Amino acid sequence: MVVVCQQPNYFPWLGYLELAARADVFVVLDSVQWIRQGRQHRARILPHQSGHSDFQWLSLPVMGHGHRTKPLRDLLLNPDDNWSKRHWATLEAIYARRPYFKSQLEPLIRPWLENASRFKTMYDATLSSVELCFSALELNPQILLSSELPEQGVKTERLISICRSLEADTYYSALGSTKYVDVAAFRASGVRLLWQHWKHPEYPQGIERFKTHLSFLDVLANAPLTDIKTWMIPQAWGQFGEARSRGI
Repeated sequence: MVVVCQQPNYFPWLGYLELAARADVFVVLDSVQWIRQGRQHRARILPHQSGHSDFQWLSLPVMGHGHRTKPLRDLLLNPDDNWSKRHWATLEAIYARRPYFKSQLEPLIRPWLENASRFKTMYDATLSSVELCFSALELNPQILLSSELPEQGVKTERLISICRSLEADTYYSALGSTKYVDVAAFRASGVRLLWQHWKHPEYPQGIERFKTHLSFLDVLANAPLTDIKTWMIPQAWGQFGEARSRGI
């Protein structure tokens, strides 16, 4: 069994979705703290004007007072901020002329944003956006919440305890987690640790130089879903070679 643990991200980038494509169980870390400069509450898209910046953010209006003492699932959205209308206006201004805006982005994303008033917390909105991405790409991992599992400790200890509670033999991790994941602890636990070495595909964006690691929203406007789905197909652990049998 392959387990992936991730915080919910607002319309995440393709690498996040590739993690889910390989997961048997996708554990949503709803019991951890919010990172204000992270991607949990914001999606990276193309800027309004080429050359001024490589990207801009679509950000959820999180009411962050006291956020360091609250789990991510308890953070409220500002009810007075009409963020969904603003986000759609931005997407329309930037992507309306892209080839798959009318056939893919608009029919999937506009209804979601028009009904966004139902979201009271950042967690509600971000997890719903992740589930929409999974559905569009036909990704079907079992989704569990960390708050409903017998997790123990922090960082690596938490991940190992989640894997043990699920009787999982493999944990698949993004490379960004190398900053805090204790490889030796995983070795000692008997849970195989595999790192993501997925190559981000390039696709036409209508600009001179390709901008990588943008939100699924950007991909949805610029590439056909049939192609995107093929990018998500696990390839015998791809660049891992024999890593799965070899482990760490």
